[in-house]
Amino acid sequence: MSDNETALKQGEEEKDLSREWQQTRFKKYVLPDAVYYQSLWAVRDLERMEERIRELSDNRDAMERSGSLVREGGTAYSAGSRPTENSAMERAMLEERVRGIRKAIEGIPEGYKSYVLSNVILKNSGKTFPNKVWRIWKQRFLYDVAVNLSIL
Repeated sequence: MSDNETALKQGEEEKDLSREWQQTRFKKYVLPDAVYYQSLWAVRDLERMEERIRELSDNRDAMERSGSLVREGGTAYSAGSRPTENSAMERAMLEERVRGIRKAIEGIPEGYKSYVLSNVILKNSGKTFPNKVWRIWKQRFLYDVAVNLSIL
């Protein structure tokens, strides 16, 4: 295969992957474009958020084992530099987002869960999936994500 053919084939694959649209068959689940894409990218960010929660938990556990939560030297933290509070707030926010996405995942029937998540997270086109019903579940799933994350 020549370089031009390879580039053309990669361009076609990228076009398929970057193209996202909603099912409009069920009007109740049609989202404004901005909300649809926020839901989509929140789901795609799930793994990173879970990893960050683990990092924050590990840091908290290390601080508890060190024995002292008081800062050495007696210098007070400024309002913008409160590391314990900031990491606790970040962790709480991430946990809430992950909980909302996981709750929406639970709403997908087992038979369609792998197809929906494969399409949303891995950006598989869905052309090889057995039927088109998974698309309805994808739309409903992203709607539930938007509701659970309070962006709708």
